[in-house]
Amino acid sequence: MAFKRKSVFRQRLFRLPLRADTRLVDRFKAYLSIQKDSLEQSFGRIWQTPVASTLTILVVAIALALPVSFHALIQNARHPIEALETTSQISLFLKPELGNDVGRVLTEKLKKNPALMGAKLMTKEEGLRELGAYSGFGDALAALGSNPLPAVIIVKPAATDPESVSRLLVELKTLPEADLVQFDNEWLQKLQALLAIAERTVMAFSILLGFGVLFIVGNTIRLELQNRHEEIAVAKMLGATNHFIRRPFIHSGFWYAILGAALAWVVANLLILGVQDPVNRLAELYGSPYRLSFLGAGDTFTLLAIAMLLGVSGAWIVVAHFLRRIDAD
Repeated sequence: MAFKRKSVFRQRLFRLPLRADTRLVDRFKAYLSIQKDSLEQSFGRIWQTPVASTLTILVVAIALALPVSFHALIQNARHPIEALETTSQISLFLKPELGNDVGRVLTEKLKKNPALMGAKLMTKEEGLRELGAYSGFGDALAALGSNPLPAVIIVKPAATDPESVSRLLVELKTLPEADLVQFDNEWLQKLQALLAIAERTVMAFSILLGFGVLFIVGNTIRLELQNRHEEIAVAKMLGATNHFIRRPFIHSGFWYAILGAALAWVVANLLILGVQDPVNRLAELYGSPYRLSFLGAGDTFTLLAIAMLLGVSGAWIVVAHFLRRIDAD
């Protein structure tokens, strides 16, 4: 008899966590089912008013497509600039009286410098031939009795940040063989400054247009609340909770934002596609393999997440204000 009681006790003991887990799983499944039904019903209400809903989705899409398109274009412009940063070079002009042999010895010495990715010597003869080819004064240069050009060492820095480059320039200028050290990156710094200004401008417009999406969705939900005012008042009298009343409107805001974001994604990629051919032709003229890239997975996820946040927030704010006013009445 004691053994039987012990066995029953063990069965009850081991069943308790299982039953608790089962109740938790059932509650979670019920919650998901309620959310799914509410999403379907909210989408059905949007589908029942195609004209008004389409206008709202189009306005949301336009408000989101503008900053997304500019962001994509700026990111595409940043890739070649970063490539230019990695190919920045320093020209180390040797003293004119020094020969090519001194330049070769110094080049091998610089290759061992950890602050450099490489060093290449351009001899006096190579410099003269290049000058004659690009300047068009080849015959005049050939008539000179001697070569006035110095040997040049093309140095590629390992780090292209301003602080590292400044230290490297000071180090190269102290070399006894150096006559002139030149690093022509001022135009690149100006281009980076212009790109930074463009990014800040796009960010400011994105914030303003984000508030626009918030107001657009909120105003649409406000009109829907006014149309269903009596229905909501009766539901409140019958004991409906604020959460029950709020749920379908929050899901409506979700649908407006997500559908608008999806359309904005299409518009942004179509804009990139529209300028792809001329950009590819320009890159081919410069002998570059650069190609425009469309919105990636990360940018797409960010767009959908921000749109969802704006849509849900706009709907939540309007519904909360509406319910407080009904409770006060």
